[in-house]
Formats: sequence, C-alpha cells, structure tokens
Amino acid sequence: MGTKILFLEDDILYQDTIKDFLEDDGFIVDTCSNGEEFLNKIFDDIYDLYIIDLNVPKINGFEIMKMLAEYNDSTMKMVLTSIKDSLKKSFEIGCDDYLNKNTDTDELLLRVKGLIKRAYNSHSDYIEIAQDIKYDLFNKEVYKNNKNIELDLKSHFILDYLIKRRGQFVSSFELETSSYPCNSKSKSNVIRYHIWNLRNRIGKDLIESKKSIGYRLKPLFK
Repeated sequence: MGTKILFLEDDILYQDTIKDFLEDDGFIVDTCSNGEEFLNKIFDDIYDLYIIDLNVPKINGFEIMKMLAEYNDSTMKMVLTSIKDSLKKSFEIGCDDYLNKNTDTDELLLRVKGLIKRAYNSHSDYIEIAQDIKYDLFNKEVYKNNKNIELDLKSHFILDYLIKRRGQFVSSFELETSSYPCNSKSKSNVIRYHIWNLRNRIGKDLIESKKSIGYRLKPLFK
C-alpha cells in the first residue's frame, strides 16, 4: 500500500519526468495520455490524487473534471498545465489546486503532499486514531504500540476511507462506492465482514455502527 496518483498527460517525455520524480519520493504513479484512458483507469482502481493536464486527446481535462463532479468523486484534483488563462475555469469546475508546468518540481512535491494531507484533514504525516494506534497516511500503514498491523487490501481500503471521514457516519453504500474500484463486486454483507475484521485487528470499540446509518471511526476526543 501507499499513496497512489493518476497522472493524465499526453507529452510522454514530461509524463515520464514527473512520474519518475514522484516515484523517487515514494509515491505510486499510474499514467495515461488521453481522457478515455483516464476514465478506464479510475474504473479499475482507487487513487488518492489526480494530476490532470487540460489539453489532452479524446476527452480534455475540463470535461474530465466535469464528469468527476457529476460522479461525486471526492478524490483530490490538481491541474498541471501550460494553458494560459485556465486557472479560474479550473477552480470553477472543481480542481483543488493548480500549477503551471514551469513550476519548480520541489514546489510540485510540496503541493502534492499538501493535497494528500488535506484529504485526511491533517497537518501531519501521521494520524492518531487511538491512544496506542496511529496511521501513516502516505505509506498507508497502521501501527499499534509502534508495531505494524497487517490488513488485507479491502479492509485497508475501508479503514483508509473511514480515517478520511473520521467522526462522520458513512453508509455501507458510500463505503462500497468510495473504498472500492467501480468494477468491484462488493456487497454490503462483504462490507460487514471487513468491518468485523478491522474491529478484531485494531480494536472492537474503534469502529461504531448505527443501524440504517452506517459506520464511523470513533472520535479520539469528544
């Protein structure tokens, strides 16, 4: 597990440059060179951040962001482009950050990390979910008394989403649609199994449930 980024860019040389730079810092980066390929990628996988160029073939970046808004896709979106006078429209359509391709790569890295932390509503790389349990949000690892807790992939997806929405009740349907790729065959009874598994692994009282409402990660402080 780790922080996963989908990068939409049709300039293959620039695409490879940014991909290598981000991977050197520990990110997992998938790439695509046109809008249709982007949509196929998000159908098959879950990402923490989209980096989107605007002027790409088949479906441009503006149209992609409109579709993501219609899908209620809450994944963080960064526009990385060289198109002039596109900042205002990009934010109006739904991007969370905007950079010109001429921006220094060190600033790009800072912005990427800032968006990931914003997704978790955190100022730190670690989130305390109980007095003895913390979550490494970039590497997506759970530690209890500083020892790593191993989780299966789907349980990990669910925990990650509950941490992003910690303190809020999340319905089984929202967990299915937001924690798993669109092509997943998960059902609510499978969600219940993974909640049961998480409770056994990290603590039975840490995940609360309310009938007909859903689940939430118990607030650390009340």
